[in-house]
Amino acid sequence: MFIRSPRRRQKPPLAGVLVATLTAATLTAAAPATAAPTDRADGLAAAFTAASSRYDVPRDLLVAVGYGESRLDDHGGQPSAANGYGPMHLVSNPTNRSLDEAAALTGAAVDQLRARPEVNVRGAAAVLRSYADTVRLRAADRHRVDAWYPVVARYAHAGDDATARLYADHVYDLLRQGFAGRTPTGQRISVTARPVRPELGRYATVAPAGSRSTGSPAALAAVPEYGPARWVAANGGNYQPGRSARITTVVVHVTQGSYAGTVSWFQNPSAGVSAHYVVRSSTGEITQMVREGDTAYHARSANPYSVGIEHEGFVDNPAWFTDAMYRSSAALTRYLCDKYGLPRDRSAIKGHNELPGNDHTDPGPHWNWNYYISLVNAGGGGGGRYLAGSPTDFSGDGKDDIVAFTQGSLNDVYVATSTGSSFTGTSVKWNDFFGLNGETLTTGDFNGDGKDDIIAFTHGSLADVYVALSTGTSFAPATKWHDWFAPGAEVATTGDVNGDGKDDIITFTHDNTADVYVALSTGTTFTGTAIKWHDYFSIPGEHPATGDVNGDGKDDIITFTQGPTTASDVIIALSNGTTFGTPQKWHDLFAVGTEQPRVGDINGDGKDDIVTFTCNTDADVYAATSTGTTFTGTTIKWHDHFCLTGEFPYLADANGDGKDDIIVFTKGTTNDVHVALSTGTTFSTPQKWHDFFGLPGETTL
Repeated sequence: MFIRSPRRRQKPPLAGVLVATLTAATLTAAAPATAAPTDRADGLAAAFTAASSRYDVPRDLLVAVGYGESRLDDHGGQPSAANGYGPMHLVSNPTNRSLDEAAALTGAAVDQLRARPEVNVRGAAAVLRSYADTVRLRAADRHRVDAWYPVVARYAHAGDDATARLYADHVYDLLRQGFAGRTPTGQRISVTARPVRPELGRYATVAPAGSRSTGSPAALAAVPEYGPARWVAANGGNYQPGRSARITTVVVHVTQGSYAGTVSWFQNPSAGVSAHYVVRSSTGEITQMVREGDTAYHARSANPYSVGIEHEGFVDNPAWFTDAMYRSSAALTRYLCDKYGLPRDRSAIKGHNELPGNDHTDPGPHWNWNYYISLVNAGGGGGGRYLAGSPTDFSGDGKDDIVAFTQGSLNDVYVATSTGSSFTGTSVKWNDFFGLNGETLTTGDFNGDGKDDIIAFTHGSLADVYVALSTGTSFAPATKWHDWFAPGAEVATTGDVNGDGKDDIITFTHDNTADVYVALSTGTTFTGTAIKWHDYFSIPGEHPATGDVNGDGKDDIITFTQGPTTASDVIIALSNGTTFGTPQKWHDLFAVGTEQPRVGDINGDGKDDIVTFTCNTDADVYAATSTGTTFTGTTIKWHDHFCLTGEFPYLADANGDGKDDIIVFTKGTTNDVHVALSTGTTFSTPQKWHDFFGLPGETTL
């Protein structure tokens, strides 16, 4: 065994629920607080206060508009894709003249408004106040943020009211959730969470862009091709109907602007550009804007043979590239690769900068290609039950088996059962229609018969949950066990949270509200109304999981913060059978950055432990065992060569001795499955247990 050397010396304390460590140019959501944090009274922070006072615009509203536009980063005075500048994104294009309006209202020169963040903030405040006067917002109402909704919607300069609502709703979500961060110069700027009830005015009868509706032919035409997405059509002049070549490439872009701003820009007839999909940073929400069979204008000479995915953010600021964005986008890319028969690797998935005839730099040096491609190949759609151990004993013999969901056009499910020393050489089809593209696929014993079953969370606007029970030799036809659970990009998982022997379903909203909902199993269905069991756990960028870490028979919730070496904590909230308790830090240095954490009982003491795979050229595996109240403080290397880049690691009790082992699906060209058995203190030499299982593009557990 090898002792893992500490990679840091000091760590800010855990306060309240979860507190994110803030670094330069990194902005994160903050938990509701009783008092506003103290900001530095100089630079940009002072500019917001001064502009608020001068133009009678609420300071927090002004900051929230800037945060939504740029995360308060002026990007060195460089323009956005829509020709917008500064932290407040003052724009000069044929349909948005807010930069010129700011110059006229303040008397400041245009080049100063572009280049000086403090002047840019003053200009935006003047524009907002001008719009407030236009909509006749009374002086008595100007101090109330709820009264400014129509003004914020107008600031969007959207192509229609529906997109303006998308923009304004996001600003008010920020006010509701609160946020804190630092500018590129290190100044701290924050807004405390508050209740908001925006006064929508004429927007009250307008649905946000991409909202689903039913009943009319127009509504049916507005259904996206990718189920979890919204549909908002780009302007017809920004793409070409049809294609002149077959689709061979998925292109990763960065918007150089905000999500709502990009959606609005692609609707603008003067833009001349578009992409098929746009992904939001904070939540992973996706909007489709061009049909895949049409040619979007996103990559010059590569347009005819590629599908473009825009990601909200700027190439110079890695804070935009959240875990929610990576996972949501990876699920979309997996769907595209499967649909068009493309390999799930860098030969078919490329950056904008890698295409011939292009001069763009996106997605830039901060885009984590190794992590992204591992998510594309991992399947499951984002942190499901595969993080916990022992969920795949489909035959009920006490030994965990392996399963592969083909998805794509076949939707088959194959199982290879464990003999205790290998997985049966010929895998058998256990179900011939289960698990569509974009669904989260995982396992659990939902009827409590000792045999693990399979489950699919559809996500999207339907948010159905389907279960196929195990007979011991096959999976029965799927039946719907819940019709509204884990919508959109929420992270769905399973676990026996009330200790009755039947696995339940859990969903992490994994946004800035960070709620956790549970629906308990009755043995034939999940209880009709999901109940909130926690109201602040696992924020964007963290990796949620489940496991019985204190050995009381009830599964608890776990989050790996997965920051750099200064922020790689493991937080636990224990289940009491009806709710999850107060979060506690059980480890302060585990699963750093893009390492892949898993949960399982590796020493057989009845308490789940934590394991992390580096999944790189080092291929190390580290573990910290549970004491029942914490994970052992010093992380131990349990294996020094297991799980290379692009492979998928997993924990399960493959030989039935009560200790979870490590399993890796190599994917690629070999499609092997290797197992290293647990001795209780280390993992033994790996052995090949199957030589053809879990092909590229399949979801494996």
